[in-house]
Amino acid sequence: MKEIKAYKEANKALWDHWAALHPSSEFYDNDSFVKHQMALNAIELDLLHDVKEKDVLHLQCHFGQDTISLNTLGAKSITGLDFSNEAVIQARKLAEACEVAASFIQRDVLDIDPGMANSFDFVFASYGVVGWHPDAKAWMDAAFSYLKPGGKLLLVDFHPVLWILDEDFKEVKYPYFNTGVIKEEREGSYASPEAKKMVNYTWNHSISDLVKPIVDHPERSMIYFNEYDWSPYEIFEATEKDSGRYQIKGKEGLFPLVYAIKAEKKI
Repeated sequence: MKEIKAYKEANKALWDHWAALHPSSEFYDNDSFVKHQMALNAIELDLLHDVKEKDVLHLQCHFGQDTISLNTLGAKSITGLDFSNEAVIQARKLAEACEVAASFIQRDVLDIDPGMANSFDFVFASYGVVGWHPDAKAWMDAAFSYLKPGGKLLLVDFHPVLWILDEDFKEVKYPYFNTGVIKEEREGSYASPEAKKMVNYTWNHSISDLVKPIVDHPERSMIYFNEYDWSPYEIFEATEKDSGRYQIKGKEGLFPLVYAIKAEKKI
């Protein structure tokens, strides 16, 4: 569809702009990252215990901090994939600064590379992932296509309940289910307040949209699912309840902020 192509082009322009700014942001603190090479959070670290000596693909990798963190966890090889050309350029620079062997590929996650199909032991993606795509099933199908038989997928993302509320988290503004594209205009990014005003397009996906492509498929099995009433990032109007755990002010513990799905491609 022409509309989908236009939406993706606008989103790519947004992420190209952000990727040029984010490596120098305080949020990402790249100088410190080069020293310790770990940007993953407790939620995903608990579920990435089995990536050691595995070939790992990181989808929507941005400029590569989490990808390089997988190397620190002992992955055999790490590959990052992102649709932003600027993100890939910055990721390669970061890997060089970290003296880490990593491959970074500029590609839309839904545009599956046949040469990479069935090639990875582990596929990983986290935080701000599926909502940039109109179809959650298409995203899941793409992720599983890269896995070897017996390979595992880990997706950790912000909970869809968050996206139905207004900017002050007081009222329901958007549908929980995917009823179509949501157009927003924003000035500044979650990491760089100086980012210029740009339009972006997203889609809401329910938990069932995310789970059904796994449980309804005969060659896939769910290993783990959990919801968390906290976020490791203070990217919403939030208060820090415990160290590294952010909740919405006045609504602590009332609804989930993050979910985690771990699944396997059957042999």
